[in-house]
Order: sequence, then C-alpha cells, then structure tokens
Amino acid sequence: MPLLLLPHSQAIGQVGRYYINTPVDTHLFTMTFNGVRSATWADPAIGDDTIQSRNQTVSLSYSYITSINGRTGGFGVSLPWTSLLSYETDTDQVLVDEQDRGDIVLTFDYNLFGAPALPRERFRQHTPGDYAGLHFALTTPTGAYHSDSPVNIGANRWALKSTLNYSITRNDGYSWWDFYPSVRLFTSNSDIAGGGTLRQQPMWGLEAHYSRNVAGSAWLSGGLIASAGGRTSIDGERVEDSRRSLRLAVGGGFPTWPGGAAIVTYQNEVLEDGGASDIQHFMLQLMHKSR
Repeated sequence: MPLLLLPHSQAIGQVGRYYINTPVDTHLFTMTFNGVRSATWADPAIGDDTIQSRNQTVSLSYSYITSINGRTGGFGVSLPWTSLLSYETDTDQVLVDEQDRGDIVLTFDYNLFGAPALPRERFRQHTPGDYAGLHFALTTPTGAYHSDSPVNIGANRWALKSTLNYSITRNDGYSWWDFYPSVRLFTSNSDIAGGGTLRQQPMWGLEAHYSRNVAGSAWLSGGLIASAGGRTSIDGERVEDSRRSLRLAVGGGFPTWPGGAAIVTYQNEVLEDGGASDIQHFMLQLMHKSR
C-alpha cells in the first residue's frame, strides 16, 4: 500500500512507488547507495558542461512515521558520505578526487488524502486506493566545501525541494500510476571562486511512472523524468543557461528479510537542451522497518 517515506533523491528524481505508506509509530532505517555520472558537482543542480564527475554516495537515513491530524506523516534525516572524482573533459585534468561528508538532508512528508494514519493491525486490512501527499526535502550547507575549488561535494547553500505525489490504482494496488510535480529553490552561495556569489533560479520537475506487481509483493517500474530551469549566474554574469532534459527511469522493488525491502533504479538522459547535465544514475536502497 502506498504513500510516504523514503529518503528523498532531492535533485535526481525518483521511481514508481517511491512514497509508500507505513503504519504509524514505525521507525524506518535506510541505507542508500547512489552512483552518478554527470557534468555537475556532487549536487546535480550545479552543472558545468566542461567537466565530468563520478559521484558515489552512501547515505544513512532515519524516518519516524506518525499521525498528523489523522493522516500519515513523518520526519526524517539523511546523512551522506560522498566520493567525488571530477576532471576536465578537454584535458582529462583531475580537478577533485576526495571523499568527505555531503550535505545533510531533513525531510517532512504529509498525506493529503488516501492514506489514513493506521496502527499495524488495521493497516493490514486496509485496501489501497488513490492517494496524494506533500513531501519536502531541505538540503543544509553542511557538506565539505572549498571556495577555491571548481567542483565541490557540498553546495554551500540551502535548497528546498517540494514535491506533490499523486498516485492512481484501479486494481487495489496491483498496479500504479505515479505523478510527481516538483520545484527546487536555492539560496545564494556567497563564497564561490574566492568570494563571488552564485545564484540559481528554481528548477522545475515532472515525473510519470507506471509500476506493476510481478511476483507476490515484488514490482517493476518504468517512467520518464522531465526537468527545466536552473539558470545560474556568478556576480550577475550568466554562467549557465536554463536546462531542459528528459530521463528514462526503470526500477523495481522486492522484500528481503522480515521488515526489510530493497529498491533498485537506473536513470539515463535521453533528451537534453541548454547544457543539460548528462546524468546517468544507479541507486540501490535497503530499508528496514521496526516499531
């Protein structure tokens, strides 16, 4: 059954059934591996088509699911550790090769309709139906950052991604259509390139995914992820135009041990315009629920 709480992939995109409902008073522990190849910093929102980056991040996350006005809701925190290798595409000169802490992400999720807050006993008897929820991911400027470096693990700014999920089923949760419109807002980075100020316009996103059970509670998913915006300037001078891209996303989920589950996804950019980030992304996520 669906709604809510997985640690957010704040700039890259999700997969079908990414927001799943859970009984109230549940503690959710997650370990996520993200492998990303792109023309960006560790934060994929900061692009540069003169570089190529290989970013491997392991995040440990915790979420607590509770009742908020009778609806399922929850709070969470994600602690990332990142290995980043970046080099110039023209010269193959290595710009950054380091391992350090990433930007901590705080999350809040709230169901709008379709996922009432239920204890474990009643949750097992609930029939899945259409649902929608709001999801917020606040990225904090806590990651490793060096102002004189052309590429960084940390972004040295705050960012807020707001997502609406609207999920539709016509067969009691056997298959789903998931739609995720989103917007990501940024504060300025006032210490870039030795003291300059980087500003970035909002980035807009829209995702559509279809998923279907294939064996018991295991499922497969396929979808598209569109994004636009994010024009970037330093000290008022434009350094990157607004970007538009379309990515193909495939994935699946399956149970592991009692209380555990796994999700595997892969994304690849299929259309781009305006200096898009050329993202290829693999994710493996292991989850465990406890009371």
